[in-house]
Amino acid sequence: MDRIKNITEFVVISNLENRALNTGISKAQNWWKNRNSQTSTDSASSVAQSQPKSIPLVGEIRGQLLITVVRGKDLHESRFASSTTRPYVVLECNQQRFQTAQSEPNSSVRHPEWSDNNGPFGFNIFQPNIDRLNVWLQQQDPLRKLKGNETKTLGTCEINVNQLIGQEQVWIPLRKDNKPVGQILIQITFLPKDDLPPAYEKI
Repeated sequence: MDRIKNITEFVVISNLENRALNTGISKAQNWWKNRNSQTSTDSASSVAQSQPKSIPLVGEIRGQLLITVVRGKDLHESRFASSTTRPYVVLECNQQRFQTAQSEPNSSVRHPEWSDNNGPFGFNIFQPNIDRLNVWLQQQDPLRKLKGNETKTLGTCEINVNQLIGQEQVWIPLRKDNKPVGQILIQITFLPKDDLPPAYEKI
């Protein structure tokens, strides 16, 4: 009898221990779920707060500015000019950049001409009163190769796009070290949005 009594007590105690253990596990599981849920919510809130605000779009394209580089006049004559270091022009507007080929070999350095890979280069225009065209006249400089940069800037210019719209040809004044260093002649065509060709659609 004592043995049966001991077994009965053992079973009862074991059941009580299992219930207590299960209850504890259940509470722990609920606490962990709630904690994870709260952590996820806090993390999502933290990520949302850390994300930068969306940058507003520039706006719709108002048109396209087509530019062709024609020739230069009274440019600063670099002593490094040669048949292999003729000047070229870099144009940039609204994060779009184009570069001409070197000037014609039969043209002078002070009065270079371009007829190959000189445009027309097309720039998307969003706000003519704000958009600006940047122009660089550059040249390869062999002596700068040792410094890791072979490019030498002969002159620069920044001009408001609104000053170009409606013009057919414009002389762009170049400056370097706040001094005039010649001019670049460009041809201009502005295509309003309604005149632009339809965008190419992939099949």
